[in-house]
Amino acid sequence: MDFKAWRRATDDVIRELPYQVAEWVAEFGSLTQKLSHYVDEVRLDLLKEATEQPTQAELQLLELNPATQSQVREVVLHGPDKPWIYARTVVPVSESELILDLGTTPLGSILFTSSELRRVSLEVMQIDPEHRLYQQAREYIEIESNPSDLWARRSLWANRAADKKLLLLEVFLPDSPLYK
Repeated sequence: MDFKAWRRATDDVIRELPYQVAEWVAEFGSLTQKLSHYVDEVRLDLLKEATEQPTQAELQLLELNPATQSQVREVVLHGPDKPWIYARTVVPVSESELILDLGTTPLGSILFTSSELRRVSLEVMQIDPEHRLYQQAREYIEIESNPSDLWARRSLWANRAADKKLLLLEVFLPDSPLYK
């Protein structure tokens, strides 16, 4: 099956993935917590916190007006000495309190302790070096000169009324345990 486009992570789709890939991209718990089973401490580097125009796909998923600005946070989660995951979080500026002032605190500390937020969708994709998300990760992280496709997932989170939304995109970098 082709994973060159975003696919909703249904049971059927997950069964089509290689086991090692499914184990990571279909993780419904905290990815930071899962990574901590491989290292004593997962290091988080804050790459960017800014107000900017979301991509067209992000606008659609968050159901935003094209003129809407968003608060964007980009981080890298590191293993012992290599970057493992690049993550991009996008929220409308009107809901920026969801991620403001996190600093180097993992987003999972909010998502998995909040009684208000819940994951409403999870999608997976294999991104090639030309994909925008791959390029965004590459701005901050050195990826080998002959890069291969990388696995990615995106999750939409919302409160019960669905009037507050958060989009989380995660790219599993080449040294991630997913590929071991």
